[in-house]
Amino acid sequence: MTHTALTPSALLAGLPVRQGFGDATLIRLAPGSIDLGGGNPATDLLPLDLYRVAFREVTEGDGFGALLKYTPAPGLASLRAAIAARDGVDAERVLITNGGAHGLALAVLSVLDPGDTIVVDDPVYPLFLRVLDLIGVNVVPLRVGAAGIDTDELEQRLRDGLRPKALFTVPTFQNPSGVTLSAERESALVALAEQYGFVVIADDPYRAIAFPGTTVPTRTAFRGSDHVLAVNTFSKTLGPGLRLGWIVVPTALTERVTWLRNRLDGQTSGILQAVVERMLADDRLDPSITAAGAGYARKATVLTGALRSEFGDAVEVADPQGGFFAWARLDGDIDFTQLFERAQDLGVTYQRGEWFAASGEAFRGFARLSFSEVSEHDLTEGVARLAQAWRELTGRGSGSDARSRLGS
Repeated sequence: MTHTALTPSALLAGLPVRQGFGDATLIRLAPGSIDLGGGNPATDLLPLDLYRVAFREVTEGDGFGALLKYTPAPGLASLRAAIAARDGVDAERVLITNGGAHGLALAVLSVLDPGDTIVVDDPVYPLFLRVLDLIGVNVVPLRVGAAGIDTDELEQRLRDGLRPKALFTVPTFQNPSGVTLSAERESALVALAEQYGFVVIADDPYRAIAFPGTTVPTRTAFRGSDHVLAVNTFSKTLGPGLRLGWIVVPTALTERVTWLRNRLDGQTSGILQAVVERMLADDRLDPSITAAGAGYARKATVLTGALRSEFGDAVEVADPQGGFFAWARLDGDIDFTQLFERAQDLGVTYQRGEWFAASGEAFRGFARLSFSEVSEHDLTEGVARLAQAWRELTGRGSGSDARSRLGS
């Protein structure tokens, strides 16, 4: 009996192989290894007690049975209203999603067609490029500087004839660089979007993770423009296992984005929505998030201090003001692929800078180092192991022997 081979769809067959960020085959986490590459929040900094209270209230309340039914595609009206009040937008523009990645997929499918052009952060959040694979578009990188995506360069390129359909940026504590889009650049970006007719996809998952003394722009220009599609998630403040986020959709698209959502997954868990709604109403939530920011700030200081202690003038790293990551550039004319492998031999892994390039092989020598869920001891030890690998390849001194501590 003969069997005819299955033929995948053109979409499935055409998905490119993207190695690097998110490719688990490249990561070796042996017992005793330290992972400086993750994006998880620290569980001990999450509001676990508030979760327990909210779940108890939901499951013991009279309305629990109704939450087991199908819920409206845009989300529970009461949760949408609560989020809208916090974001300063019309509740009709808020659609609840199954996390940030779901929100990005809805955004891409809502505003882009095959062959369109999109401008993106450079360095860029790499998993967004994988979302773009669903459509097949032209990607134009735009430099991210200390004040965020370079709106002056964007304006010049628009004058020269660039016509994007959309622009993607992570405006606050950008992944991976950690920089924040200034209010001035935010206003300039919105003005260009409205003048040239493109949509800004603003992915803002780290906005609430501000360190003490850091003031985050209120994003007045973003909130007030119908050329901005905002994406957010509770993954960094309440944990990624929740799988709950939201998008703020331009008014002209709200009905059709709901239709799109109905044709995909249809809804988000009503139980989880009700739990989060109660947590948002709990007066203890915002102080707990503020306290978490202070905890992450202490870890960031440990990480950057260890980098400067171990590498001296051979490292360039800015002090993070929020978020989960430090973006470090290591000096040395070495093979950084070999450095990555040797570091893993010594028991530490991280995310290589090249994996964040919007195109080509940019950011050679950079490393995105996560401090969020790693203990202060392991942050120091992880940097020591990375430094030993670097010294072995550069010949710049022997350093401490991280191998003897692997598994301790």
